[in-house]
Amino acid sequence: MNTSSNNALLEAKALHEKGNLKAAARLYRKILVQDSNCAPVLNLYGILASQRGDSRAAIERIEKAIEIDGEVTDYHINLAVVQESAGDSNAAFDSYTKALAIEPRNSGILERLSPVAQSTGRYEDFVTVLSDLCDAMPDHAEAYYLQGLTLNILRRLDDAAHCFRRAVELAPGFTQAYANLASVLMDSGNTTDALTACNDCLLLDPGETFALATKTIALTEQGDTEALRPLADFDALIDIRTLDPPPGYDDIETFNVALKDAVLAHGTLRLDPDHRSCHFADQTDDLFLDAKPPFDAFAVMIHDAVKDYQRRLNRTVEHPFLANSMPSATLVGWGTVYGAQGHQSAHIHPTSWLSGVYYVTVPDFVHRGDNGHKGWIEFGRPPEHYPITVDPDVTFIQPVEGKLVLFPSYLYHRTVPYEENALRISIAFDFDTTLTG
Repeated sequence: MNTSSNNALLEAKALHEKGNLKAAARLYRKILVQDSNCAPVLNLYGILASQRGDSRAAIERIEKAIEIDGEVTDYHINLAVVQESAGDSNAAFDSYTKALAIEPRNSGILERLSPVAQSTGRYEDFVTVLSDLCDAMPDHAEAYYLQGLTLNILRRLDDAAHCFRRAVELAPGFTQAYANLASVLMDSGNTTDALTACNDCLLLDPGETFALATKTIALTEQGDTEALRPLADFDALIDIRTLDPPPGYDDIETFNVALKDAVLAHGTLRLDPDHRSCHFADQTDDLFLDAKPPFDAFAVMIHDAVKDYQRRLNRTVEHPFLANSMPSATLVGWGTVYGAQGHQSAHIHPTSWLSGVYYVTVPDFVHRGDNGHKGWIEFGRPPEHYPITVDPDVTFIQPVEGKLVLFPSYLYHRTVPYEENALRISIAFDFDTTLTG
């Protein structure tokens, strides 16, 4: 590229970064008239096309840049981003893979590739990519960790355990690898080693949610009621209260009508979102992101309830959850709309410290005493894939409109499905410890 073209490119990039797409496009075209094979310009002109909503032109231009110079990592990443936004996640997977081959230590590419592998279901392909990466760089703890996660999804438990063990060997402070190792070992029926892995993890982070959840299962299997008691003390750990209406609402019924209408009208509400625990139900994305009425008032109510919950905790009990102050965390929440067969399978909230659910609309039949707990929330029962031989202690809580339930995020919980075609609306929330800062 000659000096004149280089100056023009710098000017175009400056205009582009300021959002003056029209002027930037004019300069990009001018440069390409002089040099149609200028890969940097083709790449940037492709990004500009994507910003204008023209995915086809964006892909064509960036692909041409790659044909000219295929060793530039950013070109492959940019192509993958455009392909993702255009709905072609399979192509995006391939583009991210090519970028990773150029820069295997680029953790940002792995972060982008992992959810694409999940959304496309290309787990076997992802295992191959990660295996090649580990062969090339045997010290890559993150690659071993992701490989373990993927192998676990494929139910190759022994291989997954090997990868998690390798990850903690390489990075002894890798708490997530310890926690997932414990879960895989528990899944394999290896209770003793699972408990050891839990304790190794909890030495590093006494409040690690996933490790606490798995330790609860392991102690139940071992029949160690004394060690289990503080972990599964439902009376101490689960808080149930009825909320008063916020300012501006005459009563809680009026407030619940406002919440119901706002959830049903939320732009992100959709059926069975991918990779979540809800089934035969509609669910929103985060309601508290730039929260507007009535969710802003509800967020204040949650924070007030949590402060009161913290004050009543028995801090004389030696327990990671009770002994620690609430970590820095961000409130996130989502609405769930259930109908016939709608339910939540047993799950925890592994990235959070405290979780909760508020009941907005509850069908009449849920209040009957002879309904077999239909529509109720149950605590204490782990997912079916764990080969447990000892029935755990469980507790059921009846949903009531206006009722708020707070609980540690490591407690497994589910909702009991019902056959009736009746509306049940709840708002669940987490104090997520990964969204701070």
